[in-house]
Amino acid sequence: MKQCLILIIFSVLSFSHFQAEGKTDVFSDIKKERGSLAKRIEDSARKQFRVNSNKFVVPSDDQQKNWKQIVQSILNKRFKKAETIIKEQKFPYKIISFTDISTEREYILLEESPYTKGWGLYAFDLETKSPLVIEIPHPISDENTELQGIEAFLQTGAKAFLLAGTHRRANEKSSICTQTPGDSNYAESDVAHSVATMFHQTHETLIEIQENTTAVQLHGMKNRDICPNAFISSGTKQITKNTAKLFECLKNGKIESGIYDGKTSTCPLIASANVQGRFSNGIKKDPCRNYAEASPEPGFFIHLEQEPDLRKSKESWQAVIEALKCGFPN
Repeated sequence: MKQCLILIIFSVLSFSHFQAEGKTDVFSDIKKERGSLAKRIEDSARKQFRVNSNKFVVPSDDQQKNWKQIVQSILNKRFKKAETIIKEQKFPYKIISFTDISTEREYILLEESPYTKGWGLYAFDLETKSPLVIEIPHPISDENTELQGIEAFLQTGAKAFLLAGTHRRANEKSSICTQTPGDSNYAESDVAHSVATMFHQTHETLIEIQENTTAVQLHGMKNRDICPNAFISSGTKQITKNTAKLFECLKNGKIESGIYDGKTSTCPLIASANVQGRFSNGIKKDPCRNYAEASPEPGFFIHLEQEPDLRKSKESWQAVIEALKCGFPN
């Protein structure tokens, strides 16, 4: 009886210690701010490294592994652990609990400060049930996609927002990743075409933690007679349930739209060389060099190209956001 009592007391004390330790970590003293998240993203995008500046710093393999641990810790609300890794690695980043004044929701920001690497800004909604992730790989370059993207994140209740920290052609050196024949060489600073970026490592981590993660990348193209105003692809020749659903929502919103069906397409922007698409489409080993042949259902990657008229203003891009809300109600 005495031994049983001792075991019970030990168990209670151990559980209490675990709870206290967990609580301390979850509610660590991270910086708290309040304001407009849209304005914060706009300001961050304007800091990005410019064309041919060669300022984008390619992270080492070890830095990429540690970054993934940071993102994992944030998603698991282990902020103290994330801060410890940032400090140990001397990454120019801070973690902020940010309350947006338009939604009154609290988001966790992983923000570069001071701006020395060009690794990007990341926002996480740790309470949402949405599988959506909004990704902006080419801010400024694909004009206004950063502004459209953060509005999409806020309005859809998506679980994460990824913003590249550098112009796609900031560095002159080419990416080592396999590219589509006929494409112009992609630079190592182009996060959609290089796995050696914190943008790609964040994408991978989100998927590894939650398998149903559905990434929507918002891109911008120039006016093309051979492309509709909005053009969707899954990154493979397959029309998935999710790409088909978004296509219908775009059409219902009176947006001239097209979708890649694996056949010869007049619009060449089919995302087969997009490394985030490859990873989401099942190429977990070396998405840098290997193409995805098919997309697992219901489709976990959506590549959306848009002509300038669709992303010129809040009024024009709202129709696309409404289509996202239609396709992925939260």
